[in-house]
Amino acid sequence: MKMTLTAPLMMATLLFSAASFAGMSSVALCNDCSKSTALEAAMALENNNVYVVDFVKRTAQKYVSDSKGNTIAANMSLGEITRLNQQFDYRKTYLHAVKH
Repeated sequence: MKMTLTAPLMMATLLFSAASFAGMSSVALCNDCSKSTALEAAMALENNNVYVVDFVKRTAQKYVSDSKGNTIAANMSLGEITRLNQQFDYRKTYLHAVKH
């Protein structure tokens, strides 16, 4: 019975992770940048949710924009940082979320 449930469960997991990965917002690369430069990179993409990735410092930051156009730094969830690390797995670098 375990064998019959394992395959569908693995397929569902792969489909769910692919769907959540596809729904990820914009990502801006900003290596060795300051807080102000990271904010500028996030605002340049003109998206509601932007992740700014710094491979030199091995960090990732999340920026959100409100309806008035104000962009502010926000905390990232564990799922968000995990998806970013999966996206850039080929770099063999583990990114850490910057807490705000």
